[in-house]
Amino acid sequence: MRIWVVLSVLQSEVYVMDGGIGLRHGVRIARTEWMRTRRQLARSSVVRAVIALFIIGTLVIATSIAYGFGAAFRSAAITLPVGAIRSLTTAVFLTLLIGFVQQTSRLLERLNINHLLTTVPARAVIIGVVLTVSGRAAIRVFLTASSIAIGFSLGMRAPLGIATVIIAVVGFLSLSVLSAVALSFAVDFLTTRSPRFRRYKTAFVVVAFSLLSIGMAVVIAGQVSIDLVWKWLAAAPTAWFVDLALVGVPRTSPKFFQSVGALGLVGIGIPVLVAATTALAERVWETEPISATTTHRSHSLVGEGRVGLVFDSRISQPTLTIARKRWLQERRIPRSLFMSGYLLVLLLGVTFPIFVAGEVPGISLVFLAFICAGTTGLAFGSDPIGTEYPSLSMTLTTVSGKQFVRGTLLSGIVTGIPITAGAILFLALWSPYGVVETLLFVVAGVGLCVCSVTIAVALGMRSPYSDIIPVPLPLSSATIYSEVGAGGFIRMGIMLGLLGIVCLPIFSSYLMAFFDLVSVGGIPTTAIRIGSLVLTTALATSVSALAYRRAVRLYDRYTLS
Repeated sequence: MRIWVVLSVLQSEVYVMDGGIGLRHGVRIARTEWMRTRRQLARSSVVRAVIALFIIGTLVIATSIAYGFGAAFRSAAITLPVGAIRSLTTAVFLTLLIGFVQQTSRLLERLNINHLLTTVPARAVIIGVVLTVSGRAAIRVFLTASSIAIGFSLGMRAPLGIATVIIAVVGFLSLSVLSAVALSFAVDFLTTRSPRFRRYKTAFVVVAFSLLSIGMAVVIAGQVSIDLVWKWLAAAPTAWFVDLALVGVPRTSPKFFQSVGALGLVGIGIPVLVAATTALAERVWETEPISATTTHRSHSLVGEGRVGLVFDSRISQPTLTIARKRWLQERRIPRSLFMSGYLLVLLLGVTFPIFVAGEVPGISLVFLAFICAGTTGLAFGSDPIGTEYPSLSMTLTTVSGKQFVRGTLLSGIVTGIPITAGAILFLALWSPYGVVETLLFVVAGVGLCVCSVTIAVALGMRSPYSDIIPVPLPLSSATIYSEVGAGGFIRMGIMLGLLGIVCLPIFSSYLMAFFDLVSVGGIPTTAIRIGSLVLTTALATSVSALAYRRAVRLYDRYTLS
């Protein structure tokens, strides 16, 4: 009996010691990452001192303002908008969740997990990840909320409110950080166990963002009451932390069950999230990912195929090979879906006028054509050097400038034109425009697609060979070659700006039609709209020809030095 007691005590001591070691190593990992981030920022001591003074001043101002609100609330001069605070709390939780998930994904890409797991247990790495992710944003939120709580509670002359608010804030932040880390590991687990999910993970993010943009347009247009959205947010369990924070504040009447529910979320949710995160992390790190059982219709770039049957007799083999290579790259790693994220914010320009007008106005078709054309250009033409980087020396010596540019254009227009034309025709079914104007709109959209790809290729050929480095593709485990620095983003902005200039005629004419202008200078708006479509098509054709010649010339003169 004594032996069993001694063994139980020793086992407990070893468990506690191992947990302490895991915590110590986790803190060391987090401290190392914080130091690495600080060194990457390369801020001088003077800049850090200025930032510290700014933060301290902001906290003092927030405390003073909160003290004034607390004093005014104690004297019944104002009322506390508890419902709005509940809704805002849920919105903050969702914002923090998205931010923490992104930080966790970037951190896991940067950490050498395999090396760490040979020296420390998995839970130590998890502790380091959690502390690193919560290091900055959570501390900022905690300091801001604590200063507001101290000022408001002192103004209310209710010191107990300081404790309840800090407890609620700590539980709220702990739950948000652990939820984000667990969600990030869950996505990684699905990625390792499902080749199909691994392949289309970026597409899921793009679709989710598109649905969010449409939802925002519905709310802004008044199709769904904003008050209903606030009620949904206030009814979420994360809003219960507001009631827990107000327990120590008099004259606020917090709900008892919601306060207890917040404690339950912390007491039950955190251990469950810790266990789930540990289990998922161990499965991700200690098991081999499942490989795809099919080749996803991959085949030789120069062999027979549907594309070869259609274009083989019309297009040279080098041109067709360049195009087929780009399609194969996009099918394996959907880089274009990630690139389209820069333009998804413009979906509001498509959906909002529809909800306002009750039909599909021309300005929505203009935004749609711009989004489709811009996405095609960014996806297939914005980084021709990066996509060809592994075999660029062979490509430069075996493929001429015309063949390379034509192959890149073919890959973009064959993909972008059907999507652009189909999207315009689909929305035009609910528009008030006739067949002729709709067909002219399709022709203009096709011209914009060709124009965007040619402009992107011409600008992308100016990318220096020495600036191309391997970088991880966000939201995936793939590595691509891309230009480092701000040069690539500047060229993307120039490409979209030039495409916007080409779109100016149709944008101006259909914007006037949206505001019900019958005529301008005695010319009917119908004639102006049709003329603007013809002018935009002509501009797109001219700019495409100039950009094509420029791209060919830059390719022929490109060197690896």
